Amino acid sequence: MVGRRQVIGTTGAPPHHRRSWWCGVLAAVLIAVGTAAPAQAHAGIILTVIDDGRGSVSVDLLWADGHPVIEPVAGTLVAVSSAGTQVGPSALTRLEGTSTAVYEGTLPEGDWQVTIDVAAPGIGHCAALVDVQRAGPDRPGSTRCGEPKPAAAPPVAKQQPTGGGSHLPLVAAAGVILLGMAVSVVLRRRRSGRS
Repeated sequence: MVGRRQVIGTTGAPPHHRRSWWCGVLAAVLIAVGTAAPAQAHAGIILTVIDDGRGSVSVDLLWADGHPVIEPVAGTLVAVSSAGTQVGPSALTRLEGTSTAVYEGTLPEGDWQVTIDVAAPGIGHCAALVDVQRAGPDRPGSTRCGEPKPAAAPPVAKQQPTGGGSHLPLVAAAGVILLGMAVSVVLRRRRSGRS
């Protein structure tokens, strides 16, 4: 009777055991990365409220890192005149292929406090004074809320003050890695016991 031949690799474990060990480690690392706090490439949204002086209002949207917002936008405009008249909240409509959203109506003549709030794809808020004059020369205006901050090199690790931020993601990641390695060892021992 011919016995089953077993190939042993450089680690001393059969190739299928090494494969399952590496798969366990890889799965643990992927889970750990997924449970860590996600890096926000685009943090928040910078808004620039633009008016043409005749009642039309639009808003340019930039991510905090300076990239234009090209995703669908969920935002509203609320305008309150100096006399207390309110317009909105009215949904903004993004112009296709641009990083601009518009208020589809026009504001009546007068001085307005215009507030724009964006909820998606990121959070943005801007308040601007808009002067609407139907007669006389155009008086376009713009108000930017925030300045782009280019992505910087990763910050040097700061020492957490006592009682500071939670280490839960790090502990969870370490636990998942250890669990993956333990499962791999158990599977290896079960398979070697069958040989």
